[in-house]
Amino acid sequence: MEYRHVTLFRPFGPLMKVKNELIDITRSVINIIVPLAERTEAFSQFMQNFRDVCIHQDKRIHLTVVYFGKEGLSKVKSILESVSSESDFHNYTLVSLDEEFNRGRGLNVGARAWDKGEVLMFFCDVDIYFSAEFLNSCRLNAEPGKKVFYPVVFSLYNPAIVYANQDVPPPVEQQLVHKKDSGFWRDFGFGMTCQYQSDFLSVGGFDMEVKGWGGEDVHLYRK
Repeated sequence: MEYRHVTLFRPFGPLMKVKNELIDITRSVINIIVPLAERTEAFSQFMQNFRDVCIHQDKRIHLTVVYFGKEGLSKVKSILESVSSESDFHNYTLVSLDEEFNRGRGLNVGARAWDKGEVLMFFCDVDIYFSAEFLNSCRLNAEPGKKVFYPVVFSLYNPAIVYANQDVPPPVEQQLVHKKDSGFWRDFGFGMTCQYQSDFLSVGGFDMEVKGWGGEDVHLYRK
């Protein structure tokens, strides 16, 4: 697929095209960083989508999982090894931290675990579903030293409530619809972001004073 960046200029008259650039994203690897503690079932579901989208379709992804604590760690290792074996996928890193969960610290550690030069990062939570098209949006909307990308996430309501009148809720894939009865656009959230490692490190990363699930993402956004 070909992408172009078009620059338009409209002084006080007809629209004028100033520049038309071909954008090459074929070599842009994305390092998806996921901080995690327990929640092994959610991680198993996340990896199903990861396999379908990242391994089978996109094929330009590195996965970094930063796991807190010991409970559930063996299960996470097993899931990763299973996906690696079944899909011949080896571009992943599992970092284990024997400490209390801290999302900001997990993302800081995950960002610094990459030592192969400049890379585009996607900070992602384990309950996020994304598509191959989103990954290309991530590549197109982030540029080192110039811009970062904060996508607006659609948050689903509890399916047990949405589908309470049905004997059996529909499959997960059929629940992923954008309508007011099923969820809402989280335009006030800044947890998910695509940005280059150099930009993240240049502003000092996340504020380590914020504990647990808090406002560390807003602090980073304001930087």
